[in-house]
Parts: sequence; C-alpha cells; structure tokens
Amino acid sequence: MDQLKIFDTLLRDGCQSAEVNFSIQDKIELVKEMDTFGIDYIELGWPGANKKEMETFHEAAKLTLTTSTLVAFGSTRKKDILAEEDSNLQGIIKSKARVACIFGKTWKVHIEKQLSTTPEKNLEAIKDSIAFLKEQGLEVFYDLEHFFDGYKDDKHYALQCIDVASNAGASYVIPCDTNGGTLPGEVREIMREVFAYLRAKNNEVKIGAHFHNDSGLGVANSLVAIEEGVKMIQGTLNGLGERTGNADLCQILPNFLLKMDGELPNVRLEKLSALSAKIDTLANMKADPKRPFIGKNAFSHKGGIHVDAINKGASYEHIDPSHVGNKRDIILSDLGGKANILEVLKKFGVTIEKHDPKVTEMLSLVEEMEKAGYSMGTLPVEQFLLKEKVEKNAIPLKIKSWEIRSEQGDDEYAECSIKATVEGTEKVASSRVVGGPIDAAFQTMNELISDLHKSPIKLTNYKVAIVKDQAEKSAVRVYIEFSKENETFGTVGVSPNILKASIEAIEKGFNFCLLTAK
Repeated sequence: MDQLKIFDTLLRDGCQSAEVNFSIQDKIELVKEMDTFGIDYIELGWPGANKKEMETFHEAAKLTLTTSTLVAFGSTRKKDILAEEDSNLQGIIKSKARVACIFGKTWKVHIEKQLSTTPEKNLEAIKDSIAFLKEQGLEVFYDLEHFFDGYKDDKHYALQCIDVASNAGASYVIPCDTNGGTLPGEVREIMREVFAYLRAKNNEVKIGAHFHNDSGLGVANSLVAIEEGVKMIQGTLNGLGERTGNADLCQILPNFLLKMDGELPNVRLEKLSALSAKIDTLANMKADPKRPFIGKNAFSHKGGIHVDAINKGASYEHIDPSHVGNKRDIILSDLGGKANILEVLKKFGVTIEKHDPKVTEMLSLVEEMEKAGYSMGTLPVEQFLLKEKVEKNAIPLKIKSWEIRSEQGDDEYAECSIKATVEGTEKVASSRVVGGPIDAAFQTMNELISDLHKSPIKLTNYKVAIVKDQAEKSAVRVYIEFSKENETFGTVGVSPNILKASIEAIEKGFNFCLLTAK
C-alpha cells in the first residue's frame, strides 16, 4: 500500500500570507530545514512568475537533499495556445525541478467567468498541459482548484476533470478546497464518492487533498481525507497562506503520527517545534503561544490542581511534549498552589518538601506580585529570581537611587545616573545618550557591571501595558526582552512610574546575567 506523502507549500502558497516575504536565502535555509525534518515534497515557488522565483530554483538546485523533492508550481496552459508556447509551463521546465504541480479549474463558474472559455476547452487545457510536462520528463501532480465547490455544483464535470488529469499522466490528482468553506462531513461524503467512482472505473490514480482554513477546518478536513484514503496531504508548516491560511502541517503531522497510528518514516517529529520557530524567525513573525502542540502555552499549567496531579503521575497533557520538541511550563500565578511552586523549584534543581516554610513564603510572594500586576506567567528569569530571593541568596546588583533627565531640542538627549551596590561595593555610574531615557538607563547599568560581565547584553524588546487603570494614577507593567550569547530572556517591572518599572526590569535582567555567569 502506498504511504501517505507530505507536500509542503509554505514557500509558494504560504508566501501569499499578507505579512510574509521570504528572501531567496530564507527559502534556501528553510528547504534545508524541511529536508532534515523529513518533508516529502517542497513546493518552492512559481518559476514562471518572475526572476526571483527562478533564481530561487537555481540556488536550490545546488543543494544535496536527502528526503525532500523540490516541486515547481504553475497553471494549465492559457486558452487558445499550445502547451509548448505557454511561458508558465516553459518556466517550470527551465526551473530544472523534477516534479511539477500545476492547477486548473474545476468549478464551471470560474471556467466561464474567469477564463471566459468552455468546460470542454478547459478539459483540453488540463490534458495538454500535463501531457506536455510528462513528455519533458517531469513527474506531474495536478491540483483541482475549487474541486469541492465544483463537485457540489456539477459532480459529473468535477469527476471528469479527475479522469482527464489521470489519463494525461498525472501521478497524483489533488482535490482542493480553495475557498476553505467545506465542512468535514461534506469532505467525507465527497471523498467516498470520488473513491467509489475511481474503483468502478479501475482508475488507480493516487488522490491527495489540499484544504484552506477559512472556516477554521483545514486540519479537521485534512484528517478526514486521510481517514478516507488520500495518499498526499498538501499544507503549510505554521498554517501560513493567503487569507486565513492553509491546513497547518504542525497540527496534521502530530495528530496523524501520534493519534491515528500513522507512519511517516522520514519525519523527525521531535524537531517540529524548532522548525516552527525557525519559520517564525525568518518570516519576522511573533509566535502564537496558543498554537496546538508547538505553542509556548501548549503544555503550560497554571491551576494548582493540574500541577499537583502531574507531580503525582496523573496527566493533564494529551501527549508527551517532547514528542514534538516542546516542553512543559509551570505558570506561577495567584491561581496556582504549592504544587506549582514545587514544580518550578524542581526545574532549578531545588528539592523541597511541600510543607517547608520557604514554599509558603514563595507562594505568598507570587500572590502579592500577581495582585500588583506582574503577570510573570512562564518567564524563567522571574521564576529564577524569585527562587533566589526566597533562598536568601545574595543579589549582586542592588540599586540604591537613580536620576534620569530627558531633553528635547534639535535632537533628543537623555542622561541617567545610578548609585548602586555591586557585589557589596558601592558604585556610581552615569551615561548621556542621543536617544531616550530607557537607553540611558540601560547604558548606565551596563557601565556599573562592566568589570564583572564581559559578554555583551542587548535590549531587544520593550513593551508597556496598563495593569491598574486609575486614570493618571494608573500602574504600568513594563516587559523588557534581552539577548546574550544567542539566549533570549525577559523580565518585568511594575510601578505607577514608567521609569521606575523600566529600571526594575533592567536591573533584574542584569542580575540574572551576573548570577548565571558564576
């Protein structure tokens, strides 16, 4: 029996996301990552579209891939010309890809209104385009655009499109839910009818499926199609794609492998979370913490009852996080109990009894901080520093007083001076910068610890939110993100004074660096 094949169209269909613009180098890097992960087919782009797309194929041709095959995308020939005269099909050939995936119309309303041609001529275009590419030595996959809508409109014609494509030499024929509006029950019924039709005609062409997510059902529809016997699933890692995106392979793959007892020998599922993060980085997108399986919150636990159960061997997790390269996070909050505290301490190598006074003290501190608006959640640095405080460990940097001035003229200037104790020694430092007060405070604190910490620390993100809405007396929560030696971490400060909250967060970041450098 033919095994299910995974076809990723991130680098073509995914690039139609409004916020995504991969460079050639980004695409090459992602091809290598997907090959290592174990994707069977990578649709690299539409080589007939522009020079950049063609250049990407030429660069990718230099790679030595072990599991993946590159696919060139295109459409059936334009009406009233020969296939060999079509620049789009010629582009596929010039790309040097071994596999072509072309699409054509299935829904009569598109044939008549968009193409201004007849259903019969559309069938001729499907046949001619596939046959031409086959003659050039390519394997051809055929995407039936708007198949499900077309099937509901005219079942006979939609099935005729499958016949023509398979008879012309397509090795896979892929019904597409291009509008993303089909329900799982409809998918099941239509796919069963398609397979019954093919069996009656002794047509052994392999069927795939391609679903968009406009109704939030791309993953569900894909899994239904797999249950019904399709041999290829097209989708995108992270679910990227035009409008609301494509069926998300980051959800399809773990569901198929871990819950449907599927087999994909090439897929290294434990690399899924890292691959997803890589895509976010290159797409310059902030990761959604609520993503199933791979999100930061996918295996986070806030309720004390949940954490207590986990500690006792029971589970509030539907899979082992490590199967998809993710990890469990325990959220410290006023909703959590002693079990949360014990689990967090265990993460830092501290074993302690539940009734130890330190646990009660740490829980009280968490409740106070959460009430004040810290919302530490799963921030490892905040958890680490809280543990240090409860254990009464010496904090290397303690600010005693600070002053910040900011002035606006032709340029913006800021000056900060800080008096602090650093490893028990009193120090004073100041900085004047062309910029704002946060920059000045950051540079001043850098100066204070320069003798102790040689690795450069960068401030990479700064966010402010109101946590207590009391008009002009509102308190703010400042979140600051730092990077050091390829490590990224965040800290929080809370105060009605935005500068005080900012300095608190910066001080915590520098203390973490000093404590962990020892």
